[in-house]
Amino acid sequence: MFFTLILENQTGDRVNLTTTANQYMTSKIEGLSPPAGTISTSGYAGMDGSYLNNAFIEKRNVVISFEMRGINIESKRHQLYKVVKPSRYIKIYYKTAGIDVFAEGYVESCEVQNFEMLTTGQISILCPDIYWYSTVSQMAYYSHVTGGFTFPFPTEENPEPFTLGKYNTQNIMEIINDGDETGFTLEIEATDNVRSPTLYNADTDEYLQVSGEILAGDIITVTTKTGNKTVTLNRGGVKTNIINRLVSGSTWLTLREGKNRFYLRGTGLNNLKVRIVHTNAYLGV
Repeated sequence: MFFTLILENQTGDRVNLTTTANQYMTSKIEGLSPPAGTISTSGYAGMDGSYLNNAFIEKRNVVISFEMRGINIESKRHQLYKVVKPSRYIKIYYKTAGIDVFAEGYVESCEVQNFEMLTTGQISILCPDIYWYSTVSQMAYYSHVTGGFTFPFPTEENPEPFTLGKYNTQNIMEIINDGDETGFTLEIEATDNVRSPTLYNADTDEYLQVSGEILAGDIITVTTKTGNKTVTLNRGGVKTNIINRLVSGSTWLTLREGKNRFYLRGTGLNNLKVRIVHTNAYLGV
Protein backbone atom coordinates (compact mmCIF):
# COMPACT_ATOMS: atom_id res chain seq x y z
CA MET A 1 0.00 0.00 0.00
CA PHE A 2 1.29 3.43 -0.95
CA PHE A 3 1.18 6.01 1.83
CA THR A 4 2.71 9.26 3.02
CA LEU A 5 3.89 9.70 6.61
CA ILE A 6 5.17 13.08 7.81
CA LEU A 7 6.02 14.27 11.32
CA GLU A 8 5.85 17.99 12.17
CA ASN A 9 6.93 19.70 15.40
CA GLN A 10 5.50 22.81 17.04
CA THR A 11 7.73 25.18 15.07
CA GLY A 12 6.75 23.67 11.71
CA ASP A 13 9.92 21.65 11.09
CA ARG A 14 9.14 18.40 9.27
CA VAL A 15 10.64 15.01 8.58
CA ASN A 16 9.20 12.78 5.87
CA LEU A 17 9.24 9.10 6.83
CA THR A 18 7.63 7.96 3.60
CA THR A 19 9.31 5.03 1.90
CA THR A 20 12.09 6.29 -0.39
CA ALA A 21 15.20 4.68 -1.80
CA ASN A 22 17.71 7.04 -0.18
CA GLN A 23 16.09 8.10 3.09
CA TYR A 24 13.69 6.34 5.45
CA MET A 25 11.98 3.00 4.97
CA THR A 26 8.98 2.76 7.30
CA SER A 27 8.50 -0.93 8.04
CA LYS A 28 5.58 -0.81 10.48
CA ILE A 29 3.07 1.67 11.94
CA GLU A 30 1.12 0.73 15.05
CA GLY A 31 -1.75 2.87 16.31
CA LEU A 32 -3.72 3.31 13.08
CA SER A 33 -6.52 1.10 14.40
CA PRO A 34 -9.04 2.20 17.08
CA PRO A 35 -7.41 2.38 20.54
CA ALA A 36 -8.29 -0.18 23.18
CA GLY A 37 -11.26 0.41 25.44
CA THR A 38 -11.25 0.12 29.22
CA ILE A 39 -14.39 -1.40 30.77
CA SER A 40 -15.00 -1.46 34.51
CA THR A 41 -17.65 -3.77 35.99
CA SER A 42 -18.71 -4.90 39.45
CA GLY A 43 -20.36 -8.14 40.40
CA TYR A 44 -23.79 -8.45 42.01
CA ALA A 45 -23.94 -9.83 45.54
CA GLY A 46 -25.16 -13.41 45.28
CA MET A 47 -26.25 -13.05 41.65
CA ASP A 48 -24.91 -14.05 38.27
CA GLY A 49 -23.34 -11.49 36.02
CA SER A 50 -22.15 -7.97 36.75
CA TYR A 51 -23.06 -4.36 36.07
CA LEU A 52 -21.18 -1.70 34.17
CA ASN A 53 -19.45 1.03 36.15
CA ASN A 54 -17.92 2.93 33.26
CA ALA A 55 -16.35 2.43 29.86
CA PHE A 56 -13.94 4.66 27.97
CA ILE A 57 -11.27 4.58 25.27
CA GLU A 58 -7.62 4.75 26.20
CA LYS A 59 -5.16 7.22 24.67
CA ARG A 60 -3.71 6.38 21.27
CA ASN A 61 -0.13 5.11 21.04
CA VAL A 62 1.42 5.48 17.58
CA VAL A 63 4.63 3.47 17.18
CA ILE A 64 6.64 3.92 13.98
CA SER A 65 9.39 1.43 13.10
CA PHE A 66 11.79 2.43 10.30
CA GLU A 67 15.13 1.85 8.64
CA MET A 68 17.58 4.54 7.52
CA ARG A 69 19.08 3.97 4.10
CA GLY A 70 21.35 5.63 1.56
CA ILE A 71 24.20 8.02 2.28
CA ASN A 72 24.64 10.69 4.98
CA ILE A 73 22.77 8.59 7.52
CA GLU A 74 24.29 10.55 10.39
CA SER A 75 22.92 13.85 9.07
CA LYS A 76 19.49 12.23 8.61
CA ARG A 77 19.61 11.01 12.18
CA HIS A 78 20.37 14.50 13.52
CA GLN A 79 17.60 15.96 11.38
CA LEU A 80 15.23 13.40 12.90
CA TYR A 81 16.33 14.38 16.44
CA LYS A 82 15.74 18.04 15.59
CA VAL A 83 12.08 17.36 14.77
CA VAL A 84 11.23 14.44 17.06
CA LYS A 85 12.11 15.35 20.65
CA PRO A 86 10.95 13.36 23.70
CA SER A 87 8.11 14.99 25.69
CA ARG A 88 7.55 17.56 22.91
CA TYR A 89 4.48 18.13 20.75
CA ILE A 90 4.32 16.36 17.40
CA LYS A 91 1.78 16.25 14.58
CA ILE A 92 1.44 13.10 12.48
CA TYR A 93 0.24 13.38 8.88
CA TYR A 94 -0.90 10.11 7.31
CA LYS A 95 -2.21 9.88 3.75
CA THR A 96 -3.29 7.04 1.46
CA ALA A 97 -5.30 6.91 -1.74
CA GLY A 98 -8.51 6.97 0.29
CA ILE A 99 -7.81 9.15 3.33
CA ASP A 100 -5.81 12.22 4.35
CA VAL A 101 -5.66 12.71 8.13
CA PHE A 102 -3.56 13.90 11.05
CA ALA A 103 -3.23 13.17 14.75
CA GLU A 104 -1.60 15.22 17.51
CA GLY A 105 0.42 13.93 20.42
CA TYR A 106 3.67 13.99 22.36
CA VAL A 107 6.86 12.06 21.72
CA GLU A 108 7.43 9.32 24.28
CA SER A 109 10.69 8.09 22.79
CA CYS A 110 12.85 8.24 19.65
CA GLU A 111 15.44 5.48 19.50
CA VAL A 112 17.90 4.76 16.69
CA GLN A 113 20.32 1.80 16.62
CA ASN A 114 23.63 3.41 15.61
CA PHE A 115 26.03 0.48 15.71
CA GLU A 116 24.13 -2.20 13.78
CA MET A 117 24.82 -3.23 10.20
CA LEU A 118 21.40 -1.84 9.27
CA THR A 119 20.44 1.41 11.00
CA THR A 120 16.94 0.99 12.42
CA GLY A 121 14.80 3.07 14.74
CA GLN A 122 11.49 3.37 16.51
CA ILE A 123 9.40 6.38 17.49
CA SER A 124 6.66 6.16 20.11
CA ILE A 125 4.03 8.93 20.24
CA LEU A 126 1.24 9.21 22.83
CA CYS A 127 -1.92 10.98 21.65
CA PRO A 128 -4.28 12.09 24.46
CA ASP A 129 -6.80 13.00 21.75
CA ILE A 130 -7.84 9.60 20.41
CA TYR A 131 -9.00 10.69 16.94
CA TRP A 132 -7.45 11.01 13.52
CA TYR A 133 -8.78 14.19 11.90
CA SER A 134 -9.32 14.99 8.24
CA THR A 135 -7.01 17.69 6.91
CA VAL A 136 -10.01 19.36 5.22
CA SER A 137 -12.86 20.96 7.21
CA GLN A 138 -16.52 21.23 6.21
CA MET A 139 -18.74 24.24 6.85
CA ALA A 140 -22.45 25.06 6.98
CA TYR A 141 -23.59 28.69 6.84
CA TYR A 142 -26.58 30.79 7.77
CA SER A 143 -27.05 34.43 6.81
CA HIS A 144 -30.18 36.46 6.11
CA VAL A 145 -28.57 37.66 2.89
CA THR A 146 -26.49 35.15 0.94
CA GLY A 147 -24.04 35.96 -1.81
CA GLY A 148 -25.19 35.56 -5.38
CA PHE A 149 -22.64 37.44 -7.46
CA THR A 150 -22.14 35.58 -10.72
CA PHE A 151 -20.44 36.10 -14.07
CA PRO A 152 -20.74 37.17 -16.83
CA PHE A 153 -21.72 40.82 -16.51
CA PRO A 154 -24.76 42.03 -18.47
CA THR A 155 -23.92 43.03 -22.04
CA GLU A 156 -25.86 44.36 -25.00
CA GLU A 157 -26.31 40.77 -26.20
CA ASN A 158 -27.28 39.56 -22.70
CA PRO A 159 -28.99 42.46 -20.88
CA GLU A 160 -30.46 40.36 -18.05
CA PRO A 161 -29.54 41.75 -14.59
CA PHE A 162 -27.19 39.74 -12.40
CA THR A 163 -27.67 38.87 -8.72
CA LEU A 164 -25.54 40.51 -6.06
CA GLY A 165 -27.30 38.71 -3.22
CA LYS A 166 -30.58 37.14 -2.21
CA TYR A 167 -32.66 36.86 0.94
CA ASN A 168 -32.49 33.55 2.80
CA THR A 169 -35.93 32.50 4.03
CA GLN A 170 -34.72 29.16 5.42
CA ASN A 171 -32.81 28.87 8.68
CA ILE A 172 -31.96 25.18 8.30
CA MET A 173 -28.27 24.28 8.10
CA GLU A 174 -27.22 20.83 6.91
CA ILE A 175 -23.80 19.23 7.27
CA ILE A 176 -22.55 15.72 6.53
CA ASN A 177 -20.35 13.86 9.01
CA ASP A 178 -18.44 11.09 7.24
CA GLY A 179 -16.48 10.16 10.38
CA ASP A 180 -17.38 9.13 13.93
CA GLU A 181 -19.69 11.17 16.16
CA THR A 182 -17.84 14.22 17.41
CA GLY A 183 -18.22 17.85 18.44
CA PHE A 184 -17.88 20.92 16.23
CA THR A 185 -17.19 24.64 16.30
CA LEU A 186 -20.07 27.14 16.15
CA GLU A 187 -19.35 30.75 15.22
CA ILE A 188 -22.03 33.42 15.70
CA GLU A 189 -21.39 36.93 14.36
CA ALA A 190 -23.82 39.80 14.97
CA THR A 191 -24.19 42.62 12.43
CA ASP A 192 -26.67 44.35 14.78
CA ASN A 193 -28.04 43.68 18.25
CA VAL A 194 -29.42 40.15 18.78
CA ARG A 195 -30.88 38.46 21.83
CA SER A 196 -30.56 34.84 23.02
CA PRO A 197 -29.64 32.98 19.80
CA THR A 198 -30.46 29.28 19.99
CA LEU A 199 -29.20 26.43 17.82
CA TYR A 200 -31.52 23.40 17.68
CA ASN A 201 -30.81 19.91 16.41
CA ALA A 202 -33.73 19.35 14.02
CA ASP A 203 -33.65 15.57 14.54
CA THR A 204 -33.27 15.30 18.33
CA ASP A 205 -34.74 18.66 19.52
CA GLU A 206 -31.65 19.21 21.67
CA TYR A 207 -30.51 22.80 21.77
CA LEU A 208 -27.70 25.13 22.73
CA GLN A 209 -28.65 28.66 23.79
CA VAL A 210 -26.55 31.67 24.75
CA SER A 211 -28.51 34.05 26.99
CA GLY A 212 -28.45 37.82 26.97
CA GLU A 213 -27.83 40.42 24.31
CA ILE A 214 -25.20 40.21 21.61
CA LEU A 215 -24.06 43.58 20.31
CA ALA A 216 -23.22 44.55 16.76
CA GLY A 217 -19.72 43.33 15.91
CA ASP A 218 -19.67 40.63 18.60
CA ILE A 219 -18.42 37.17 17.63
CA ILE A 220 -19.27 34.19 19.84
CA THR A 221 -17.36 30.95 19.33
CA VAL A 222 -18.64 27.70 20.87
CA THR A 223 -16.67 24.44 20.75
CA THR A 224 -18.50 21.24 21.71
CA LYS A 225 -15.63 18.80 21.36
CA THR A 226 -15.04 16.45 24.31
CA GLY A 227 -12.14 17.77 26.38
CA ASN A 228 -12.37 21.21 24.79
CA LYS A 229 -15.82 22.66 25.51
CA THR A 230 -15.72 26.45 25.47
CA VAL A 231 -17.89 29.52 24.92
CA THR A 232 -15.91 32.65 24.03
CA LEU A 233 -17.00 36.22 23.26
CA ASN A 234 -14.83 38.38 21.02
CA ARG A 235 -15.82 42.03 21.49
CA GLY A 236 -13.57 44.61 19.90
CA GLY A 237 -10.65 42.17 19.83
CA VAL A 238 -10.98 41.32 23.55
CA LYS A 239 -11.84 37.66 24.19
CA THR A 240 -13.88 36.69 27.26
CA ASN A 241 -15.01 33.34 28.61
CA ILE A 242 -18.85 33.45 28.75
CA ILE A 243 -19.60 29.79 29.44
CA ASN A 244 -21.78 31.03 32.30
CA ARG A 245 -24.18 32.46 29.70
CA LEU A 246 -25.19 29.01 28.48
CA VAL A 247 -28.86 28.55 29.37
CA SER A 248 -29.76 25.70 31.73
CA GLY A 249 -30.91 22.73 29.68
CA SER A 250 -28.50 23.44 26.85
CA THR A 251 -26.69 20.44 25.35
CA TRP A 252 -23.17 20.32 24.01
CA LEU A 253 -24.44 19.39 20.57
CA THR A 254 -22.52 16.87 18.48
CA LEU A 255 -22.58 15.67 14.89
CA ARG A 256 -23.86 12.15 14.47
CA GLU A 257 -22.69 10.00 11.59
CA GLY A 258 -24.35 10.98 8.32
CA LYS A 259 -26.55 14.02 7.66
CA ASN A 260 -27.14 16.48 10.52
CA ARG A 261 -29.71 19.29 10.41
CA PHE A 262 -29.79 22.37 12.65
CA TYR A 263 -32.02 25.44 12.78
CA LEU A 264 -31.89 28.79 14.54
CA ARG A 265 -34.22 30.63 16.88
CA GLY A 266 -33.87 33.99 18.57
CA THR A 267 -34.75 37.66 18.44
CA GLY A 268 -33.15 39.45 15.48
CA LEU A 269 -31.98 36.46 13.43
CA ASN A 270 -31.75 38.74 10.40
CA ASN A 271 -28.73 40.30 12.10
CA LEU A 272 -26.80 37.05 12.44
CA LYS A 273 -24.14 35.28 10.45
CA VAL A 274 -23.71 31.73 11.71
CA ARG A 275 -21.17 29.14 10.70
CA ILE A 276 -20.75 25.49 11.76
CA VAL A 277 -17.20 24.21 11.22
CA HIS A 278 -16.66 20.46 11.27
CA THR A 279 -13.68 18.17 10.74
CA ASN A 280 -14.28 14.47 10.18
CA ALA A 281 -12.84 12.42 13.06
CA TYR A 282 -11.90 8.75 12.85
CA LEU A 283 -11.08 6.24 15.56
CA GLY A 284 -9.27 4.10 13.00
CA VAL A 285 -7.80 4.72 9.54
